[in-house]
Amino acid sequence: MKHFKDKTAVVTGSASGIGFETAKAFANLGMRIALFDMRADAVKAAAQAIQAAGGEAIGLAVNVADESSVLAATEKVVSEYESVDLLMNNAAVFLRGGEIADLEDDVWQWLLSVNLFGPIHCIRHLLPHMKAHGRGGHIVNTSSISGFVVRDRQNGAYAATKSALVSYSEALRIDLEGSGIGVSVVLPGAVASDFYLTSAEHRGDLGGTNLFPTTPADTAAGMKPVEVAARIVDGVRDDRFFIATHAGTRPMVESRHAELMAAYDAAQDF
Repeated sequence: MKHFKDKTAVVTGSASGIGFETAKAFANLGMRIALFDMRADAVKAAAQAIQAAGGEAIGLAVNVADESSVLAATEKVVSEYESVDLLMNNAAVFLRGGEIADLEDDVWQWLLSVNLFGPIHCIRHLLPHMKAHGRGGHIVNTSSISGFVVRDRQNGAYAATKSALVSYSEALRIDLEGSGIGVSVVLPGAVASDFYLTSAEHRGDLGGTNLFPTTPADTAAGMKPVEVAARIVDGVRDDRFFIATHAGTRPMVESRHAELMAAYDAAQDF
């Protein structure tokens, strides 16, 4: 996607963090922004901040896990801006702690409803409007380096949802080939945002005691959301499918790839 001015972007999970900074970056390129977030007051404040900087934005209270909420928000966006050119599925929740085999269904359903079904719902209802105008467009799905490499951080259920989002994105790219609508999947590492805090707020007492209710020091020392946003915009402009934001995570991916290739070597030699 080379041209942004006077086009419309929808960004979910955009009241703060990566979503907000990326929405601002797109607004700075002349896009009209529709911000989706469950936090009604925060998303309105985020839209007002973009407006105060000279951008055009609306903030809508949306629960992406609820398809009817997404449908209602889609209708508002189309009514306000007439079309949709870019969708960034950034809304997510996080859980860390405990062994993956011990997690109950309600925890899995919570994670999947936001991290996987959220993008599914948004794409289901916003993509037809992107197709309708014939100008092409772009869909950005925020996954995680955890969607590729699972480490000893007790976040395996979150990682599973983000891995599923990578596969969904790959299938979507194939389906949209030749349509002029690009697809990207973002693979952030540690980001100094309020993700732990907002996830704790949404989670409540689900799954028992939250062992990580605040942001750990290694995450707090991570990349700033504005830096992640700049890399996302660059990746969309270059139509890259994988948008890697943290160069330092490369050895983890290479290690997994080496193990996979070793498995194929063993199969070859069998």
